[in-house]
Amino acid sequence: MVALAGVGVGATLGGVTGALVGFGVPEFEAKRYETRLGKGGILLSVHADNHEWITRGKAILEKTGAEEVTSASESRVA
Repeated sequence: MVALAGVGVGATLGGVTGALVGFGVPEFEAKRYETRLGKGGILLSVHADNHEWITRGKAILEKTGAEEVTSASESRVA
């Protein structure tokens, strides 16, 4: 369902920005990512199951020169 919603938003906003907004990325961030991608940047998304893996992943990315390393949490449904 989320992927289909992303396609609908993508048709409205266009390109990468629309797809990212459809996946829950705030529009201002999505536009910034699209600009960086247009200049040759790389957008990497990694799924981690717990805080320890998030910390390790961020450390590895930063150690290898990644810029603007951020993380976000998913909501859990009972």
